[in-house]
Amino acid sequence: MKITDVLAEKAYDRIKEHGSPTPSLWKNYTTSNYLKDIYKLLQSEKYYSEGVKNLCFACDLAPVGNFNLSLLKQCIQSARVFLYQDMLKSNGLEFDEDTIFDSSQKAFYSLKSDFILTKEQKDLFDLFSQKRRLVVSAPTSFGKSRVMREIITHNQYKQIVVIVPTNALLSETYFTFRMDERLSRYNLIFSTHIEPSDDNSIYIFTPEKFDVYTDEYDINFDFFVFDEVYKVDSKDSRSSVFSNCLYKAYKRQCDYYLIGPYFNKFSESFIKKTNGYFKRYDTDIVQKIMTNYLYDSEAKVSGVSLKKLKGKDTRLKQIIKNIPGQTIVYVGRKDTAETRARKIAELTDKEVNNSELNDLIKYIEKNISKEWRLINCLLRGVAFHHSGIPKYIQTEIVELFNSGVINTIVCTPTLTEGVNTTAKNVVFYDTTKADIDLTGFEVKNIVGRSGRFGQHFVGRAIFLEEHVDQNNIDEINYPIFDYEKIPDEDYIQIDTEDLGVEGRNHKERILRQVDELNIPLSLLKKNKYIPFENQLELIQHFRSNKDLKSRLQIKSGLPEKQQVDVIIKLVHEVLFSSSDRKEAWTTANLSRLVKYQIYFNPSIKDLILEHDAVREDTRIRNVLELVYKYFEFLFPKYLNAFENIFNFVYSDTLSLALMSTHLQYGNDEKYNILLTDAGVPRSIISHLSKYLEGHDTISSIRNVIESNPSILTGLTNIELKMLSKRI
Repeated sequence: MKITDVLAEKAYDRIKEHGSPTPSLWKNYTTSNYLKDIYKLLQSEKYYSEGVKNLCFACDLAPVGNFNLSLLKQCIQSARVFLYQDMLKSNGLEFDEDTIFDSSQKAFYSLKSDFILTKEQKDLFDLFSQKRRLVVSAPTSFGKSRVMREIITHNQYKQIVVIVPTNALLSETYFTFRMDERLSRYNLIFSTHIEPSDDNSIYIFTPEKFDVYTDEYDINFDFFVFDEVYKVDSKDSRSSVFSNCLYKAYKRQCDYYLIGPYFNKFSESFIKKTNGYFKRYDTDIVQKIMTNYLYDSEAKVSGVSLKKLKGKDTRLKQIIKNIPGQTIVYVGRKDTAETRARKIAELTDKEVNNSELNDLIKYIEKNISKEWRLINCLLRGVAFHHSGIPKYIQTEIVELFNSGVINTIVCTPTLTEGVNTTAKNVVFYDTTKADIDLTGFEVKNIVGRSGRFGQHFVGRAIFLEEHVDQNNIDEINYPIFDYEKIPDEDYIQIDTEDLGVEGRNHKERILRQVDELNIPLSLLKKNKYIPFENQLELIQHFRSNKDLKSRLQIKSGLPEKQQVDVIIKLVHEVLFSSSDRKEAWTTANLSRLVKYQIYFNPSIKDLILEHDAVREDTRIRNVLELVYKYFEFLFPKYLNAFENIFNFVYSDTLSLALMSTHLQYGNDEKYNILLTDAGVPRSIISHLSKYLEGHDTISSIRNVIESNPSILTGLTNIELKMLSKRI
C-alpha cells in the first residue's frame, strides 16, 4: 500500500471516530487536526472523495468556526476545487495572496476560458481528448455540461448534436450556448423547421425533435452529446425514442459524450460495438445532509429543532418557517404542486415587492387568467412548477428563484430533471411520481438538486415520508442490444444485423405477419412509436369502411368540421396508446377544442374560457395540458400516422399537414413557427406579426427588429426581456 494511502486511512479512521464535523462536540481533536486529516485524505486517490466531502463540511463551518485559514487554503489547493476559496472570500474570509505555485496550479486547470476546472473536470476533459467516445456517470453537481462546452470549444467538430430530455432544458441549453461567445462560430439550430446548414452547426433537440429532424434530413454529425442518457433504459413511453436516437448515433459511428448521474455501469454491448469507454466519478463537490421528519417524530436540521407533528402539511409548514435557505418542495402530481404552493403562500400576509415579479404577475393576468392561483403564490414569494406551465413562465419562475425573489418552489419531476437552481433545501413532500414509488436512483437524483456548486458547500434534503434507500442504478442497459424483447414497433426500426438471435427471430415473425396482411414494412417504419396493434386495427378499419375515402378528401387545406370529428375519433380511440388516453378528455371534447384551435387560433386565455370545468384552476391546468401535450406533441404524431395509413389503404394523397401545423402553432406562417419553437410567447408574436411577414429565418427576424426598434413599442418590460433572451 502506498504511504499516502496508509496516512489517509489513519486520517479517515480519526475523522470517523470523532463523528460528524461539529467542532463543539469534539474532545482532544481540534479544527487544525481536522484540516490536517482532510489534507492527508486528499493526497490519496483512494480517499480523495472522502477528502472533498469533509472539505465541504469544513468550508461550510469556516465562517463561524475557528479555522486556520492557511491550512484550509492548502486543503482547497490540494483538492483542486478552487472555487471553494472564492466562495469563502465572498463570505468575508481573507486568505494570503496566492504564491507563484498557487497561480501556476490554477493556470494548469484553466483552459482558454477564464473558467477554472476542478481536478476531476480536468481529468474528464483530458480523458475525452484521449478516448473521444465516452460515457460518463457523475453526480448532479459535477459540472458535466460545463465540460461539454469546453470539449466543443477546444475541438474542431463541424456538425454537433446535443440531445436534452425536456423542452425546459432545451431552452436553457440554447440560451447558455447563445451567451457563450466561444461558440459564436456555430449556427444554433433548435427547431425542426430550420433546414440544416453546411456551415458549423450545433443542433439542440429533445429526442423527439431529433428523431423527426433526422428522418427528414441527413445530418453528417461528427459529435453527439446525450444528456441524462440513463433514460434509454427507463420504463416509460419515451424510452423507445431515446433508444432510437442513440441508435442513430451508433450507426453514424461518430465521437460521443453520453452523460448522466449515479449509474455504476453502462451497456457493455454498446461500449464494445462503438469502441467506447465508460468512466464513473463519485466525488460530490456539494455535500448533502439527509433528515427524516416523519409522522409523529421530532427532527433536527442544521441545529434547528423541529417539533413532533403528525400531518405532512403541518410538518412542511414547520420547515418553511424555520429552516433558512431557498427551498424546492418535491411532489408527485401537478394538482398537489398547486395546492401545496397555495398552503405555503398562506403562511404569510407579507407581499414581495419586486418589479420583475410584478411584471410577471401582470403578464399572467393579461395572457392567462387573473384568477390563476399562481398569482397569489407569487405575491408571497412562492411558486409551483410542472410540465403544464408554459415554458416561458417556467423560465421566469426559475430566474426569480435563482435571484432570491422567490423563496420556495413546489414542483413535480419537471424541475428536478436537469434544470439548475440555487436551492439549498429539497423537501420530499411525496416519495412517488404519478402515484408510483420513486426508485432509489430517482430519490438520489432529486436529493442531488439540493445545494448549488458556487453557492453552497452543503445542501439539505428533508423527507416527510418513508423512502427507499438512495442508490445508483447498477447498470444502464441499451434495450436494442441488451434485451431479448423490445416493443414490436421498435424492431421494425432496427437493422436485422444489429439484433441478437432472439430479436432477429421476433422481427422475422413480425415481418411475416405484416406480409400476410399485405402491409409494406416502409409504412410501419414511418409510424414510429405508434403501437403496432393499433396500426393494424386502423388499417383493418379503413379496409372495412371504404366510404371513408370519399368522406375524407383533404388535399391541402384544413379539414371541414365533420371531417375533424371523424379523424379525431379514429385517432383518439384507435391509434392512441392506453397511456396517452386520459379520462379527463373525451373524444367529443377533444374534437370540439381541436376545431376551435385550427379554425380560430385562440389564445390560451380564450381556450380557458371555452373549457367547461367548474373550477378556474382546473380549467387552466387542463387547457395547458391540452396545448403543451396534446396540440404540440401527441396529435401531430398520431395525425401523421393516420395520414400514412389512410394513403396506403386507399392509394390516396390525404394531407393533414396544415391541420397539424395549426394545432402546434396556430397558423402556418414561417416566422410564427420559428419564434414559437424558440420559446417566444404568442402575445409577442402577435404584436410583431405585421412586420415579419415573409421572413423565414431567425437571423432575418433579428435583423428586422434591430433595424426597426420602434416595432417593439407597446411590449412590456418582461416581453422585451423574453424576446431578447430567445432571439
